[in-house]
Amino acid sequence: MTMINIGNRESITLTNGELFLFSEEQVLPLVIQPKEGSSGDLLEIANEKEQLEQLLTKYGAILFRGFEINNKETFNNFIEKSSTEALYYSERSSPRHAVYKNIYTSTDHPEDKEIFQHSEQSYNKSFPLRIFFYCEKPAEQGGATPLADARKIYQRIPKEVRDKFEQVHYRYSRCFWQVMGTKWQTAFQTESKEEVERYCTDNDINFEWQPGEALKTYQIRHTTAYHPVSHEPCWFNHCTFFNLKSLDPETQEILECSFEPDELPNQTFYGDGTGIEPEVIETLQNAYVDEKTEFDWQAGDVLMIDNMLVTHGRRSFKGERSVLVGMSNITNWSDVSSPTPN
Repeated sequence: MTMINIGNRESITLTNGELFLFSEEQVLPLVIQPKEGSSGDLLEIANEKEQLEQLLTKYGAILFRGFEINNKETFNNFIEKSSTEALYYSERSSPRHAVYKNIYTSTDHPEDKEIFQHSEQSYNKSFPLRIFFYCEKPAEQGGATPLADARKIYQRIPKEVRDKFEQVHYRYSRCFWQVMGTKWQTAFQTESKEEVERYCTDNDINFEWQPGEALKTYQIRHTTAYHPVSHEPCWFNHCTFFNLKSLDPETQEILECSFEPDELPNQTFYGDGTGIEPEVIETLQNAYVDEKTEFDWQAGDVLMIDNMLVTHGRRSFKGERSVLVGMSNITNWSDVSSPTPN
């Protein structure tokens, strides 16, 4: 893992800001700061949409630091101007709540728990291509949002492991118990079983109702996606994130004692339903960890991520922390599952 250093920068100029490069071997994220004498208006930077798209495709993530942004409304406007309207959070797996239109808390996960690297909503039939974070208030201690290049993660994984997943894919299994974990009413944002069934049918999700208002689902998804612009292969999935072995040891023990493998609130398998070997999960975990970079949040920071190119996570923290998230640019798996553009 690498901690980025924002010193010793070279620069090239945008219309209303300067682009600072750390070196030719730059680590994530790329940092853009306002040049001296500029207005520092983040919405003016959003007008550089074409150049921002080029930079984002090259680097995968851009950190906007030192611009004038002090509210969630401006953050929402930046998303709309630089990409598309912020998306509604559907098929939920992470606890979060809306704070303004489709701007959400990044997560309501307990502050003492770490969140493993992942690609936002890669388990959905369609997913956001852009993820934006806005730091209202950094934590007193910890709370970083680690990043990792999914292209480099793909290359780190042994070819024989990649080949197997690319042949059989992976299976994401969910069990929505009413006494533990996420309830289906929360995940699908409805009290109607008919709406849940319709959503599952439309999104290639197998479902089975259980006694006591419980629901079991599974969906088979690809592990490799090909970027719609650069066509590079990316390790784009939740196969590692939702596997039991990626949880902290205490939580693993509790769940293993409480559920059979096919009854866990979240679990991943090979696409044919067989279990993924622990050593394979460990190999995948190491690939993420070896590519991780971090930076310390500052109030007013805005982070723009290409969701296919770069994964993200969260460090545990102490003290009050407020980081908001917005997602945009809906993309269909069917358009990125093949190395040959459709």
